[in-house]
Amino acid sequence: MEERGDALMAEAEKQLKKRSWFSSSDTKVDEAHDTFLQAATQYKAAGNFAKVAQAYKRASEMSLKNKSESDQAVEMEEAAKAFVKAGDAKSAAALLRDVVDMYDKAQKYTNAAKACAALGDITMGDEAMRWLQQAVRYFRNQGAKVTASEIVLKMADMKARSGDYAGAQQIYDHLAREALEDRVARGNARKLFFTTLLCQLALMTPESLMEDVDVLEERFQEYQELDTQFNMNTREHMFVTDVIAAIQGEDTAMFDEAVREYDSICPLDDLREKMILKGKQALRERISDLR
Repeated sequence: MEERGDALMAEAEKQLKKRSWFSSSDTKVDEAHDTFLQAATQYKAAGNFAKVAQAYKRASEMSLKNKSESDQAVEMEEAAKAFVKAGDAKSAAALLRDVVDMYDKAQKYTNAAKACAALGDITMGDEAMRWLQQAVRYFRNQGAKVTASEIVLKMADMKARSGDYAGAQQIYDHLAREALEDRVARGNARKLFFTTLLCQLALMTPESLMEDVDVLEERFQEYQELDTQFNMNTREHMFVTDVIAAIQGEDTAMFDEAVREYDSICPLDDLREKMILKGKQALRERISDLR
């Protein structure tokens, strides 16, 4: 299949170069365009995504010659997806940046938002956050509030993974309060409030542990008042209650048991487990310093 793809790529290049009294340059470009797309299909079947990307990129160049900007943007997106699968995020990002501009000029704002979100997934640090923020603006302007909120949640997770727990905490808190105002999304508020409290746990230090746990307890009380579903019958409520008691009692065994019980029913992902471990480390160091 890959060999067939190579043959089709070579054929497409020949189609562009051939001279004929009976066909126009536009016809040659159209033929080459279709052949490049056929090559991309063959490369996909063979699993060679680097070549898939190049085939789509050449097809997009033919669409540019034919002034078909819509096809060009789609083919550039396909090339970018293939570059990502091939492990070449840099080439993918270069294409997607142009795609965003093309969709914006064409007033295809939902498509532009999706391209921004894709850029947020493959770029790093501040640049990734900027693209995600742009995606949120596009989606909100198009009335896609749910999708916008999903991307904001992704931004919060990114901040938390980078160790910016204070920044992540603000976003989780904001999303939780927004969810309470939406009848459909209201059920998500408890989980978001819970993650906000885990951020507070991760921010604790041995030096100010007792002051920090007071802040945690105050937030916990506030969230229960805001969200009636965040009550003593929920696993999240039980966990936070036990963790607060463990910290106040300077009891690591009680802390570990709270984590074990919660994790056995509601398995923790790596992100939330890391937050909890940071709180536990602060508790351990506090106890060690007192001895």
